[in-house]
Amino acid sequence: MIIEKDLLTIKEASAWASGYLKKNVTTLNISYLIQYGRIKKWQ
Repeated sequence: MIIEKDLLTIKEASAWASGYLKKNVTTLNISYLIQYGRIKKWQ
């Protein structure tokens, strides 16, 4: 079960991914991944 605190905004996800990958991950990159089903969107 997903708890609300586990969810990130696109901006937060971008910042986390950038730190994790040590590369620049933009909000557009995250939006693309959501749009094409690579990561799930929580509505």
